[in-house]
Amino acid sequence: MNENIQVITEYNKTDNWSKLGLQHHKNFKYDTYRLIIIPSWTNSIVYEYILKNHTVKPQILVNQYRRIDKNGEVFFNKMNQTTKISLSNEKWTDFEKLVADKCFWTVPTKSKKRFLDGTSWILEVKKRKVNDCSNQNYHIVTRVDAAPIFFELCDDLLKLANSSKKELDDLLNKSWTSD
Repeated sequence: MNENIQVITEYNKTDNWSKLGLQHHKNFKYDTYRLIIIPSWTNSIVYEYILKNHTVKPQILVNQYRRIDKNGEVFFNKMNQTTKISLSNEKWTDFEKLVADKCFWTVPTKSKKRFLDGTSWILEVKKRKVNDCSNQNYHIVTRVDAAPIFFELCDDLLKLANSSKKELDDLLNKSWTSD
């Protein structure tokens, strides 16, 4: 847990979110989960899924960005309008239970495995209340390697965002994970 806290503290000091053109988690006003999928190649499409428990009803916001690499610097250029998907309170509760059951708050922030290339997956949680397990209200996990518990959570969030049959088929055919 202490290693996670140190990594997160150091990561937040660099303010990578604003450098990339994304909202910083400190600005999230509601209980929020954010999944960012970043392919490793230039001019690829980056997906951002923000699941939040809004005051009216839980919803997922889907954003697409074009990843642009210029002079060794990476930034994201937003491609289109945000897609909003409303969820039932039951689906929110089910996802929260899954996160708790998978002990997400204790998953190491970084993998000890080293990779030269691959799609980056970033899953972060920002809560208004402190988590009992970690005594923190923010946690982030980044992966390039296959991590079963982590990818199960990511896949479940993606399934929530892609509730129609066609969208789900398109998503599953993208073969995001190493499976």
